[in-house]
Amino acid sequence: MSIVLDTRSNRSKMTEYPVAARFTIDRRSYYYHIGGSYSKQDFSEICNSQKSKSSKYEEKRRWLTIIDKHKNMVINLCRNQKLTMEKIKVALEGKTQDTSISFVGIWEDMIERMKTDNNGARYTTAESYECALKSFKKIMWRTPIEGFKIGIDELKTWDNGMKMGIKGPNGKIIGKISDTTRGIYLRTARAVWNECISLGYFSDCEYPFSNVKKTAISIPTGATRKDEYLDVERMTRLYRVFINKEYPKSWSSDYIKRSHFSLGLFLVQYLCNGFNLADAGQLRYTQYYFDTERKAFKFNRKKTRGRSEGGSEVIIPITEPLQNILDEIAAEPVLDAYVFPSILKGANSEVEIRKYVSQENSNVQDRLIKICKSILNWEVRPSGTWARHSFATNLTHAGVDKGYITESMGHSHSESVTDRYIANYPLEKQMEYNSKLLNLSPASTVKKKDIKKMSKAEMAALLMDLLNE
Repeated sequence: MSIVLDTRSNRSKMTEYPVAARFTIDRRSYYYHIGGSYSKQDFSEICNSQKSKSSKYEEKRRWLTIIDKHKNMVINLCRNQKLTMEKIKVALEGKTQDTSISFVGIWEDMIERMKTDNNGARYTTAESYECALKSFKKIMWRTPIEGFKIGIDELKTWDNGMKMGIKGPNGKIIGKISDTTRGIYLRTARAVWNECISLGYFSDCEYPFSNVKKTAISIPTGATRKDEYLDVERMTRLYRVFINKEYPKSWSSDYIKRSHFSLGLFLVQYLCNGFNLADAGQLRYTQYYFDTERKAFKFNRKKTRGRSEGGSEVIIPITEPLQNILDEIAAEPVLDAYVFPSILKGANSEVEIRKYVSQENSNVQDRLIKICKSILNWEVRPSGTWARHSFATNLTHAGVDKGYITESMGHSHSESVTDRYIANYPLEKQMEYNSKLLNLSPASTVKKKDIKKMSKAEMAALLMDLLNE
């Protein structure tokens, strides 16, 4: 690559020629004009200039800067792919006939890699990237992006479409979504943009994302979920519904059976350190379970399995309430067998696993909402994610070590080699902490003012507890 005068013109009386960056691969050259025209003599004088304060030396410095920038571009283009003239053209001009070498093509390639790398450990993230790309294409339907011809203006068009919606092909308003989802989609686009930069593209483009720069795109912060949890008392009340089987007689026996299982799964998610149903579906009776005399499970959290050192290993203490639920809805303990085989129904592929987990999540939420409304007269509409938020929130309110909460939830963190062999929280301490998730103290401690607020079902449960003491 070099800076040259582009003298290829057929005009015989030309005295000045445009300055270009010339790239040559296997004797085939490509000229990319970088601005400015000079005679051959002026060009030679600029190349040989040495005086730093002269205008000619300033132009020489500009060319040297361009050489350095394009050198880095070529190095990046070579890093993960074979260098071709077409890739250099795309990186500089942004347009191409090859759809795979494009902003959208890189996006699609990232989705495919997420679905297949690490046995599909990031399949859910891939689905989120797919949804973001669908939104992008839906809103940009009038001006689809070709190659890398995209910048702040195009991304702002998409962003505004997500805020306000746009008129679709049929004249109806389409594309409008919540700020939380818009933030997720913009973060996806930012990740794709960064991937393009790492591959050598967008060398001449202004970075489009910033929460400080007014001309750039600001990514909204997602809404907090601090109110999406059930406190210890409410979780305890749900546990008593499960243990006492307080289901309406008007429900069919089949629906009671399915609701009992779904309520049990929700409570299991809560008591099992807030893990999700994808983890519940792949939880096994490992040798560790038997080595601890059936007092604990050990598994690698699915969501971070392929991205964190040690695979985010999680230990779950089997407290007495958790064991009571397992006795009702879990499979018989057999080495390496699934604890809840009915969730995945024997599925092996990531697509099937995702399908069954999604269906089970829907079942749990629908039945849990009905239990809360019909039995307990609650207006809340909890989902599986509430179990995770409730675990973290309730232990925090109980004064439990933040380090334990982080570790027990499988949040990825750096660790030394020594840390892998040291149990930061012995099983006895884990049992102590997780016992704070429910309040199973004697029912006689209930205050009179609390009794007055109870529903008939809650009063019946209180009576049952008193009789059992």
